[in-house]
Amino acid sequence: MIIKPLIALIATSALALKLLQHMGRSQRQRRVRHERRQHRDDVGRWEAEGGNLPPAGPVGEAPPRRRVSRR
Repeated sequence: MIIKPLIALIATSALALKLLQHMGRSQRQRRVRHERRQHRDDVGRWEAEGGNLPPAGPVGEAPPRRRVSRR
């Protein structure tokens, strides 16, 4: 007598778990697509602004080197 409700509970729980996994996967894919599009837009804007500009200073002079402190 208790077998049918137990099987129904397990089946319902499994379906609910599958639904939650599917929704989570869809959300992750949507977020990745959005981040990829945002990155593309940022790179396009960066390139339109000139990208990496040469260092300011006299022509032919090497840019100043950063000091690395070692402890």
